Amino acid sequence: MPTIVQASQVNQAFPLILSGEAALLESETMLANGSRTVKLAQYTIMSQIAASMKWVPWLNANLSGTDGSQYPMGIYLGDDIAAALLVAGDVPNCLILVGGALCAVDANLLVFDAGNTGVATKNTLASIPTVPTNLAIIAERWLNMLGIWPQGTLAGDQAEN
Repeated sequence: MPTIVQASQVNQAFPLILSGEAALLESETMLANGSRTVKLAQYTIMSQIAASMKWVPWLNANLSGTDGSQYPMGIYLGDDIAAALLVAGDVPNCLILVGGALCAVDANLLVFDAGNTGVATKNTLASIPTVPTNLAIIAERWLNMLGIWPQGTLAGDQAEN
């Protein structure tokens, strides 16, 4: 994966989308989760349940799912969602990056969810959904097929020193 050097005036806030055109869905719904005890973070890799069209974090435990939860299908762009909101019910009006035209995103900012309690094994860009059997495509290539291209970045001050 190529590395892009980027600078920030505040040296803290770097953009997720580095270049290209982003395809966004603005009014998506996060599926309620009565067992959630940790927040859902901004820039979390998400899956979409095919039957309900609702979104859930893309989890290692779901790599063998058959309902759509096995695939990385987007990136949550909204503010962090408190666990209490997900426990209380579906969360409407969520912003999801679902594709684009050579939409480069900062791989360092992507969040891989660690499950309801925050301690489960996290997926990576190299994780492989196992259903259907023998597909053998890593998550990064799956996102590439959607037009999302994770790129490594390096803060400009590190390159200058």
